[in-house]
Amino acid sequence: MSDLELLIKKVSRYVSFGQPVSSGSVINQRISDPRVPISACYMSMKLMNEQEHYYYEIWLKKEGMFAVTEAWYKETTVSRSLLYDDLTYEQLAEVYGDEDSRTVIMRMNEIIKKSENEDWHRMLGSRRV
Repeated sequence: MSDLELLIKKVSRYVSFGQPVSSGSVINQRISDPRVPISACYMSMKLMNEQEHYYYEIWLKKEGMFAVTEAWYKETTVSRSLLYDDLTYEQLAEVYGDEDSRTVIMRMNEIIKKSENEDWHRMLGSRRV
């Protein structure tokens, strides 16, 4: 198993996977809002066109693959659609760029570090009782 596969497996223990909203309010999402047909966790965003408020968003899927959505933000609403699905990290780097793909790795490491730190504090707290 590669270092990246181990990283993805580890971060998958700490994140919540869900279906991203395809259109609706960024602040007040409802269960009835239309959803993108993937189960994933948000990882990163890249501005593609400032005038149109157009972004690429990177999502880690439960299966360890990546998805890219295109998203248009207007005030407090978002409209997004699935652009690429079931990408390996190497394919993600081709689509998203090497440097920006590394931010996904950094985010996964930050999630793991923060989660392990919280686990450690919870474990110490339970021993004090």
